[in-house]
Amino acid sequence: MKKILIAGLSVILVAATTFTAQSQQKVKVTVKTKVENRDDDGGWSNFGGNHVPGTWSAYIEDDRVNIMFTGEDWNTGRMFSLAELGTLPTGNEGTFKITRDAGTVTFKGLFAGGKGNGFYTFAEDAGFKSYLVQKGYSGLDKQLMLAVFFTDINKGYFEYLKANGYANVSNENFKDLAEQDLNRRVFADYFGLFKTESWGHPSLGKVIELREHGVNARFVNSFHEMGYKENIPLDKALELRDHGVSPRFITSIQKMGYEKITLDRAVDLRDHGVNPEYISSIREMGYKDITLEKAQELRDHGVNPEFIHTMQNMGYKGVTLDRAEELIDHGVNANFIKSITELGFKDLTLDKAQELVDHGVNAQFIKKMREKGVKVQTLDDYIRLRDTGFNE
Repeated sequence: MKKILIAGLSVILVAATTFTAQSQQKVKVTVKTKVENRDDDGGWSNFGGNHVPGTWSAYIEDDRVNIMFTGEDWNTGRMFSLAELGTLPTGNEGTFKITRDAGTVTFKGLFAGGKGNGFYTFAEDAGFKSYLVQKGYSGLDKQLMLAVFFTDINKGYFEYLKANGYANVSNENFKDLAEQDLNRRVFADYFGLFKTESWGHPSLGKVIELREHGVNARFVNSFHEMGYKENIPLDKALELRDHGVSPRFITSIQKMGYEKITLDRAVDLRDHGVNPEYISSIREMGYKDITLEKAQELRDHGVNPEFIHTMQNMGYKGVTLDRAEELIDHGVNANFIKSITELGFKDLTLDKAQELVDHGVNAQFIKKMREKGVKVQTLDDYIRLRDTGFNE
């Protein structure tokens, strides 16, 4: 659906020019780059600011219509059934409406070639708003009521939740349900997931957390499809999503010649910054047989190709991965070596550089000794001075 998003953003600007002239409305359109990723249910959510009126763009796909709504500094997309929109204006500009318990969205614009764009307004339903107030919900501003509309929260929605064990919906949860587009279809997918994965009956707050983090049946099943047959615990599913572990990540690692890794190992690799790009960069330097354990160890010690390249460019050609790790652990880097060689010690070995660091001898110390008139010539002499407690 990326083409929908791209097309939608482009036609918004066209709509802002074309329909302003035709409808004599002055609507300031500001298209931000802050666009949320589309989720698996065909929707985006990025609420904030003034919501109506705004612009819309749409794309018809079979018997469904994907509509992107855009306001002054927000955007959100939803799928609607084509039947719910009624007769769409084609050829000439016209209007159509979507009416739900929460209110009515009136669209003005036109469709051509399966695509449409224009302006819209939202009018909340006062009767349904009063019903929500009677149920104890507050903060029902136009922003929230529009979210209630998008999620299609109605009286039957509450009965549906009650029938599935969620009789009490707090004010905070109600707002989250609306803003996270937790409609009945999404809930049905979750109920199926809870059963197949043996998750029992998670709290409503936990369901909302799963939704916020992008954990759904499609995400969990994607791991089963690649061979992880055992049930994935709820908290593990959240951990995988939060740590950026996806089937694509695991597959990319395994394609590099590593055998199947556990989900825990995948999380561990992600946490330590081990990815295909890092492994490839090390391999390209000639270290072909690097293991995942070694890659993780190198990451933990801060070893990267840049460090090794720098050492090699300074004339230290035979630096092994273990040696690079050791040098970094002892604080030996290009700047340190350069500061010593600039004082006249041209043939500095890595072993000697490490010894200097370990004994606290640096360029500043050597300069201070020279300023004081201390007559020593070799680096070993400076090490002995430091070891005897001689300081600046």
